[in-house]
Amino acid sequence: MIDTAKGDGMAEAAPIGFVLGTKPASSLEFYVLVDQHNYLEMDDVVFVRSAVEGYAGVEAVTFYGTVIEVQQYHEGITFDSDTTIVRQGILPAGVAYVGKVQVTKLEPEVFVAPHPADFVYRATGADLDKALSFDVMKQRVPVGIMRNKEPFYVNFEFLNGAKGAHVSISGVSGVATKTSFALFLLYSMLHFEGTKQGDQQMQDGMPSADKAAARSIVFNVKGEDMLFLDKPNKGLTDDHRAVYAKMGLPTMPFTDLRFFTSPKADSEVPSPSTEQRQEGVTPYVWTMRQFAQDRLLPFLFAEGDQETTNLYGLIQHLTNRLDYLASDRNMENDTHSGALVYQGQTIGDLHDLITILETDIMGPADSEDEGKKGKRPSSGGWFTSFDNQGTQLAFLRRLRVAADAMKGVIRSDVDHPDKYRFEFNQHRVTVVDISKLKPVAQKFIVGSTLKMLMTQKEAQGRKPYVFVVLDELNKYAPREGHSPIQDILLDIAERGRSLGVILIGAQQSASRVEKRITGNASIRVNGRLDFAESQSPEYDYLPESFRLRSTIIKPGTMIVHQPDIPAPVLINFPLPAWATRGEEVDDQDLDRAAREFAEKF
Repeated sequence: MIDTAKGDGMAEAAPIGFVLGTKPASSLEFYVLVDQHNYLEMDDVVFVRSAVEGYAGVEAVTFYGTVIEVQQYHEGITFDSDTTIVRQGILPAGVAYVGKVQVTKLEPEVFVAPHPADFVYRATGADLDKALSFDVMKQRVPVGIMRNKEPFYVNFEFLNGAKGAHVSISGVSGVATKTSFALFLLYSMLHFEGTKQGDQQMQDGMPSADKAAARSIVFNVKGEDMLFLDKPNKGLTDDHRAVYAKMGLPTMPFTDLRFFTSPKADSEVPSPSTEQRQEGVTPYVWTMRQFAQDRLLPFLFAEGDQETTNLYGLIQHLTNRLDYLASDRNMENDTHSGALVYQGQTIGDLHDLITILETDIMGPADSEDEGKKGKRPSSGGWFTSFDNQGTQLAFLRRLRVAADAMKGVIRSDVDHPDKYRFEFNQHRVTVVDISKLKPVAQKFIVGSTLKMLMTQKEAQGRKPYVFVVLDELNKYAPREGHSPIQDILLDIAERGRSLGVILIGAQQSASRVEKRITGNASIRVNGRLDFAESQSPEYDYLPESFRLRSTIIKPGTMIVHQPDIPAPVLINFPLPAWATRGEEVDDQDLDRAAREFAEKF
């Protein structure tokens, strides 16, 4: 037995207990009997050194691990009712305080078992870094504070595509603080200053050049909370600032932002539909020409029923027709107009398109049909000869719903339309508010934006990195059905890492999201979970104790799992340094935040 009170991270320490001998210890887990007058709690990080005999070149192995369960019970009693007489002092019994440890690392990697009765120590300093693999992370980013009050890091190489990419965040709506954590993770990646060892500043996270060039698209799917990311939070206290400082982060709002929101449906000139903020917010608009050139028609049909062969074929056919109308091959084109022209008729919005399609489907009434119900179908025009009228009418029904939902978004009667269209590479953070739109319009905005992003990144290459924050992922990429948005998100999940496109997706239930999307996420995070959801296979990375624990954790607390650490870790992230609603804005702190940004970046 090695009786040492010295670890790599401390000059001297007292053991908290020793390896329990009444339960088997292995190279993957062991139990700790906690000394009297000491304590051990879940999430504590510990280590034990055990001698190894007969293994050439190895005298001892250090086992690092995290406590995943703690128990107390009486020893020396047989019946449940014996607890009563023990309490009365009639029957003597000892109290055993036992912690279960999941091993996270062995040094060296000799897969033996720790010896019973070897002393167990609480890990700090360098030992803590080794236990959680922080010491081997070339680029690490803080995402919160552990229960031991030390920062917890994720390996940026599992975010930027070098070893893996993407983040999946799950939890009950309104309680799990999924969006808040996603924004804090984004903030940390964009603003992490590195850590200090003594007086020396250590470089971590993204290199400065990558950090300055990185871009992000944040979809605001509910409320107007994300329209104040550039404003300081007046609720921030000195204690909160101390937490940010401990993680190597400044306490300032996001910088270099651009806000886009849906336009008011009936406004003559596009104007924001927001209520809490108008200043600095631009309404987004697509002209019919842009809509046709970018081949966006399929994104109006994203309800998961495009697997219908006839409907899918018809959508693709009409997408090609619109693309032709917007091209130079169409001699009727007015290249200075955002509208399309078809046989002398102007198509300025979706309702104009519907009018033309209705005429093409039904055709004009002829003399033989007068007085009869209905009109004769056309023999060609927009539709192919093999499309039956039922499919055509089904298409029109869906297009009418989409046209009403997209009113004000797709229009051609605007001057200088380019100023209403966003480009992800113009600002560090582009917030796209879709909260006021109906679901079909929300899906169009998300799908068309991500398509634009992937098209540009294919031409641009892996850098700069682009981070996409999207909540309600189960709505855009459900496990059942098929849609073009699902295809885009799946493309990002499977191919995005090679293009530097990183998805930070959030959802209430990972079990309802397309498996290949959540399965490709290297970093998995969950807040409060519904009990039934916690038992689904998507959370197999959680030990049973963590599954049960996830049903009671408070807002601001998250369970994080990453490839470098086999055990999940519970962390807390601080109050946002940015306002999350209008009443939180600290107007007096705006100048200080601007000065901090100028000094640090």
